[in-house]
Amino acid sequence: MKTILKVAGCWAAYVGGLMVFAVLMSVLKLHMSSPVPQGSRGMQFLLTLVSGAVLVLGLFPVSRGLAGGAGSRMAAVAGFLALALGVNTVIETSFFTTLMDGGVGGAALFYGCIASAVGISMGLLVGGQGEAAGLRHAGAVDWMGRGLMAWLSWPVIYFLFGMCIAPVVTPYYHSISWLRLPSLGTIVGVQLVRSVIFLGSSLPLMALWKGSRRGLWLSLGLAHAATVGWFGLVGGTFLPASMRIAHALEITGDSFAYAGVLVMLFAGERSEFVSGELSMVGGQ
Repeated sequence: MKTILKVAGCWAAYVGGLMVFAVLMSVLKLHMSSPVPQGSRGMQFLLTLVSGAVLVLGLFPVSRGLAGGAGSRMAAVAGFLALALGVNTVIETSFFTTLMDGGVGGAALFYGCIASAVGISMGLLVGGQGEAAGLRHAGAVDWMGRGLMAWLSWPVIYFLFGMCIAPVVTPYYHSISWLRLPSLGTIVGVQLVRSVIFLGSSLPLMALWKGSRRGLWLSLGLAHAATVGWFGLVGGTFLPASMRIAHALEITGDSFAYAGVLVMLFAGERSEFVSGELSMVGGQ
């Protein structure tokens, strides 16, 4: 029952963040560009609420597994959302669509409100007990080598999973007016930047993690999949269903693969199986 109430509280905070965003958009006279959605405004609003539930549920296991004070947990979750959801989405949308033309300010405000609302609520309501396993103990040279491997791993993972869905999604990039497919060099450069963003957003969560390495892999992979993919795809009715499903599967696969790489490279050593870890995908 407590878990349900905590999830509901975090979702309510998300709704509150949407309300603050709407007020600030009006006051600051900003706008966000978006394609024409399919369905009624009421359905779009409902899907926005469902997207919030997906985001909260996806973040709950990793938030539940965090040790430390409320301030540290709030900063870790909010920072993860600000980078992996906000900055990453703005960058990717700018290169693969025309939707950010003149709408960066509105997008930054939207993701800032969401990151703050969900991050603060998660930090206050979830986690906090136990001792963090922390990051791997290693020297500066070792860390530099591991950081380089992590930086280069994301583009490789991205292209491996991307090739699996390319036959499905590539035709849409040539037929939908507001989508665009950059050159290979540009795509590689974007993925190297995204790799820095994903690494920087994940390490604080890993540093506060109090459970086992397997629990960290499952929880971090779920957090990435929900934040980077599912949150936006749930309400993306302006995209063909086959494209949304293909990207959802792709992002789920590369999120868990990337999380596995990060755990192998940076997770602290803790072999014991944490009691209750299988509940809510890991943590206590």
